[in-house]
Amino acid sequence: MPVRLLPWQPEYGTAMQFDADAEAVAEAGPPDTTVERGVWAPVTPEVRALPPVLIVDGVRRAEAHAMDDAPDGTPVFGLFGSFAVGAVRAGPFGAASGAPARILEERIRVERRYFHSGSGADAVDGVAPPDLEVAAGRARLAFRAERVRRASTANALVARLNQSMLDEEAKLAEELSRDESALTLVDGPLRSLRSPGRRVVGYIKRIQQWYVGRAELELLPTLRAGERTPLFHVPALEVNGSAAGDGRFSWFLRVADLDVHFHPLGGVMRLETSGALPLADAARLADETAALLPRLASSPARDPRAPHNLTPVAALEARLTHLLGDRLLIRRLLTQAIARPVREEVFR
Repeated sequence: MPVRLLPWQPEYGTAMQFDADAEAVAEAGPPDTTVERGVWAPVTPEVRALPPVLIVDGVRRAEAHAMDDAPDGTPVFGLFGSFAVGAVRAGPFGAASGAPARILEERIRVERRYFHSGSGADAVDGVAPPDLEVAAGRARLAFRAERVRRASTANALVARLNQSMLDEEAKLAEELSRDESALTLVDGPLRSLRSPGRRVVGYIKRIQQWYVGRAELELLPTLRAGERTPLFHVPALEVNGSAAGDGRFSWFLRVADLDVHFHPLGGVMRLETSGALPLADAARLADETAALLPRLASSPARDPRAPHNLTPVAALEARLTHLLGDRLLIRRLLTQAIARPVREEVFR
């Protein structure tokens, strides 16, 4: 096959990644690709009525890195970060390809944190970094301090910022999934959801683990938009010799047919739902996503992560980013807030 492009703009990386979870998958055991059908072939679902969709997503931003000294003189890293999570509701869906979408403003959460790493004497309980509040006109931005134990690098703090956002996304998804008249979509795997509803699907834009073997992968380039693979079951990882949970049902879906200069895998994404569901319910969710997501796929003319970044999600991300505030202004406010007590100490 000749060289083909992948559809995302390069500054966003790519939807195709290396097998980052290869060791974890090996521990869990191979997936069962025959749970739904004995033949691994394209599935073209026939869904008569499309449900409304609730899509949960979030944005995060590192505002400023910092450094302090522990009581024993060890350098200690800090990170001022902000994140916002929210949801958008799309539907009802008619005969047309589009559908009305509304950002659920009442569900948006904006959080700010000061993550603090430590080692040596600073890692002992009782030494806590203070919260920091800065004035932004009539508003006040409160950065709540949080110690990240066993973290000794700046990258570990960025990872904690990302995990905090994902935790809030999971909480919101669990709340929204109580409405079983809608399909709830969550950006990313469902591992962090503790008690999701029965109609929750994780959609993975950036595939890091394929799970299935080479023979099954050969089917993916042949899928047409709106077609999916049969379900396959990914077993749960073993903890202390026993499986932790029921695993996940997963499937691949083509959300868009791309031009010939793109690689055939460019319009494919992986989705998953709870392995605790009855097989028929999981298959119904898979059919609904196959009918819905091609309608919501974004255009390369409007979104640098098309077609995987769903059009309603792009609008939600823009709104959440706006609510984070101006990056340069927040950095200036942080600079002023930190400099004030330092100057007072110097001139005392």
